[in-house]
Amino acid sequence: MTYRALAALAATTLVVSACNIRPRPNLPSPDVGETITREEISETGARTMWDALTRTVKYTQFQESGTGSPQRIRRRGASSIVLHEDMPILIDQVRVLDVTLLASLRADDIDRIQVLTGLHATTYYGTNAGDGIILIFTRTADEEFIDKKKVTVASR
Repeated sequence: MTYRALAALAATTLVVSACNIRPRPNLPSPDVGETITREEISETGARTMWDALTRTVKYTQFQESGTGSPQRIRRRGASSIVLHEDMPILIDQVRVLDVTLLASLRADDIDRIQVLTGLHATTYYGTNAGDGIILIFTRTADEEFIDKKKVTVASR
């Protein structure tokens, strides 16, 4: 590293620490917005992620085609006269571009659903999330392995 790069890094560190500025975390904390737990989802009897969303997420319009397949997800009410965008959905921080995929994914895989309003969503995900955003966090393979191991140990 050159002297100039080190000096710039030191100056940035000094300003940030002196002003008590903290970088924004990559993910919103679970207490931001509305969080729907795995237990709440299982109580609804949802079989797919689409079912889980339609049964638990409030203030949102879930539109289906004539055959019952998912088409659109929108926040209720008009947020803009010009823009007619769907609410973004992220599964483990990967954007879902085709909502029909949600009808083929199991609801059992969901750890929690977090719904952010427009204000919080734009803070973390930019202006494309002005109507809010739906974050789906799935159970990891390790959690599934641990749960299966607990069942095996408990049944002995």
